[in-house]
Amino acid sequence: MRIILYLGKGGVGKTTVSSATATQIARSGRRVLIMSTDIAHSLADALGKELSDTPIQIEKNLFAMEVNILAEIRKNWSDLHGYFSTMLSQDGTSEIIADELAVLPGMEEMISLRHLWIAAKSGDYDAVIVDAAPTGETMRLLAMPDSYKWYTEKIGSWHLKTISFAYPLIQKLMPKKNIFKLMPEVGEHIKDLHGILLNPDITSYRIVMNPENMVIKEALRAQTYLNLFGYALDAVVVNKMLPKTSSDPYLQALAAQQQKYYEKIVSCFYPIPIFNAGYYESEVIGCDKLAAMSADLFRESDPMKVFYKDQLTQQISKENDKYHLKLYLPNVEIDRVQMNVKGDELMIEVNNFRKNIVLPNVLVGRNTLGATYQNGKLDVVFS
Repeated sequence: MRIILYLGKGGVGKTTVSSATATQIARSGRRVLIMSTDIAHSLADALGKELSDTPIQIEKNLFAMEVNILAEIRKNWSDLHGYFSTMLSQDGTSEIIADELAVLPGMEEMISLRHLWIAAKSGDYDAVIVDAAPTGETMRLLAMPDSYKWYTEKIGSWHLKTISFAYPLIQKLMPKKNIFKLMPEVGEHIKDLHGILLNPDITSYRIVMNPENMVIKEALRAQTYLNLFGYALDAVVVNKMLPKTSSDPYLQALAAQQQKYYEKIVSCFYPIPIFNAGYYESEVIGCDKLAAMSADLFRESDPMKVFYKDQLTQQISKENDKYHLKLYLPNVEIDRVQMNVKGDELMIEVNNFRKNIVLPNVLVGRNTLGATYQNGKLDVVFS
């Protein structure tokens, strides 16, 4: 069983790359589900098929679904949603607005994780491919297992406080069954899924990007936060690469600029494997075109393979009131390492190799106290 989650900035081609990966796996004889957690719902457009919030067979071995938050709430969380909607409407909020506001913070992430858990545990698939939402939303999704306990405690505490003084007034509004009994069950599912998401033999994270400066910076930030939560990045996909053979001066200049940024990507993400996808003459829509793209992308490699899992390229910890940022940098001599902090970036230079790391908030503004190197890891110490 494999789970492969594609993430990246909006518009870089995550849906196309995810669909291409799923199609190639399915055509190699293995059952695969591709699941979209992006509310934009462009997966149906890429596959050229109408989708729903339950798996639909696209072709032999290939199944697809788009997580529909509102449909899921109405189907399986109607008591909880109705409870908060009623509470809000009694405060003078219009019923329509109350219905929208009753989608609690974190509900979307919980529902997406629950669907992923169901697919992973069903035994129906050899692989689940996740076409994730843009980076910020996906980071919230992946942070949910860590924050779920706090989240449920806050809701439960609010519920108990409300009941303690207001029950005589609101008892007619209360649902007949205890809706908060649902939370521990979902919590167990999320806890179980968290273990799966942290297992690099099962789950891989792949960043999709275009060779553009702003996109690269967001991709670096995604890598930082993946490592912060303990999720292992196993590959990077650089999408929409122009050919270098064009005779058109404009395209030549654009391709040269892309090549400059591509070299930066190779430098920044080393030793993570990098795969390239070209810029096609027409939109990549439908399974045949998706399969052709995947063949170009992975060449002779099996897209279900774990491409990199030796260790996390970045780890952050706190030891004796000091923060440590540990980086996997093989074959480095510490006396040849130069470091410089500028804003929210740590720049590390080793000979002709330069790595830009977007620092998490906890390290921004702190002074660097030095660095040590041992067993292939550079340990940068912050105050």
